[in-house]
Amino acid sequence: MRLNANRESRRSADPNAYWRRRFFILGGGLAVLALLAWFLTGRAGPPAGAAAAAQESNAALQAGNALPSAAYGSAWPGPTPTASATPAPHPTVKASPKPTRSAKSDAGKRSRTAAKTGSRCAPAGIVLSLYTSQDSYPQGTQPRFQVFAVSTAAAECQLAFGPGSVHVVVTYLGQVKWDSASCAPAAAKTVQFKRGVPQVLTISWNRAATKPAGCAGSLPAGAWGTFQAVATTAGQSTPARTFKLLPKTGTGG
Repeated sequence: MRLNANRESRRSADPNAYWRRRFFILGGGLAVLALLAWFLTGRAGPPAGAAAAAQESNAALQAGNALPSAAYGSAWPGPTPTASATPAPHPTVKASPKPTRSAKSDAGKRSRTAAKTGSRCAPAGIVLSLYTSQDSYPQGTQPRFQVFAVSTAAAECQLAFGPGSVHVVVTYLGQVKWDSASCAPAAAKTVQFKRGVPQVLTISWNRAATKPAGCAGSLPAGAWGTFQAVATTAGQSTPARTFKLLPKTGTGG
C-alpha cells in the first residue's frame, strides 16, 4: 500500500513529467523513421547535385562545347557486361584463280598451233622427185627443174624447203657442170608438211650467167649433149633425170 501511495504522491507532485517522457519517446521514434526514409530514398537515385551536373553535361554536348568537370566524376554502376565468346576465325582457303576466257583462248591457240606445226620432219620421211619442164632444150633456152617433196609421216612436221636448202646438180659424163648452190640462193624458209601433200620448188639454170662466179656452170657456150640432173636436200636425193641440150641449128647431130 505504501508503494502505491508513493507512486501517487510522485505523480501528483510533478504531473508534467509523464507527458515529457512520452514526447521524447515519440520524437525518438519519428527521428528513426525519418532516417530510414532518407536512407531508402537516397539509394533509389542520384543526389540532386549529380542530376544537375548530368543535365549540364547534356546541354554542353548539344551545344558542342567542352564538358564541365562534373561530367568526369565517377560513373554510376551499371550492369556488368558479360563476355561474349568470339569464335576463332577460320582460315580462309584461297581458291585458284579460274583462267579467263582470253587465257583459255591463248592456251587453245597454242595447243592448236603446236598440233598444227608439229616437230621437225625426219629426213628419211621425205620423198624427193625431180622433173624437167622439157625433155630437150634448144640453145638459148634455160632448163627448168621442178623438185617435189612429199612427207610420209603420219603427223604434220616442219622442214626448211627452198633454194637455200635444195640443190640441183647437173652432170655430163660423170662430171659436175652446174650446181644451183653456186648461185648464192637465199636462206630457205620453214615449210609445213602434211602427209601426201607435195611441196614444189622450181629452179632454173641460166647458162649465160656470169655473176656470181660459177652460177652459169662450167659448160662451154654452145655445148650440147645428154645430161643428168639430181636434187638433194636434208641428206635425201632424187633419182637422176636425163634431159638434152640441143646443138645450134645446122650443127651435126
